[in-house]
Amino acid sequence: MSDVPFDPSQAAGQQPSEEEVRAYLGQLRVAPVEQVVAEVASALLNAAQVKLGRQDGRLLIDLVGGLTEQVRGRLPEDLTSQLDQALEQLRLAQVEAEREVTQAGAQGHVEEGDLAAPQDGDATDTGGASGGQQTPPSGGASTPPTGGPGSAASRLWVPGR
Repeated sequence: MSDVPFDPSQAAGQQPSEEEVRAYLGQLRVAPVEQVVAEVASALLNAAQVKLGRQDGRLLIDLVGGLTEQVRGRLPEDLTSQLDQALEQLRLAQVEAEREVTQAGAQGHVEEGDLAAPQDGDATDTGGASGGQQTPPSGGASTPPTGGPGSAASRLWVPGR
């Protein structure tokens, strides 16, 4: 879809003509779904990379994880394998970046425009303040961690929770 005459993401303040919109929709209609999914996932992954360490970065990573699980078995395996590899790298980078953001926060730096931090009792735990190491899951289904609030298992990042 890179040869699309009208790219909505590039139209900063410009209204496309009706002809441009129809041409774009026509090309989108015949584009292979693998291409559409790859482009959407790529946009989300790029945004997540920019937002590493932030709660909204984690949300974007989780969105791609959910998308990947939904298309697994329905789209070519090489696409889902690429998405899995990108997710693994971003999850590891997210954990490290969260530690850095937490340390910066302790020194008074505030991230503007980020999602609200999880409240006590929320299942998502950044683990940065407690110093615990987070480990991304190695595969598909997630299981809830066991142990009390201070246990290592409670600090695991399980995407989507």
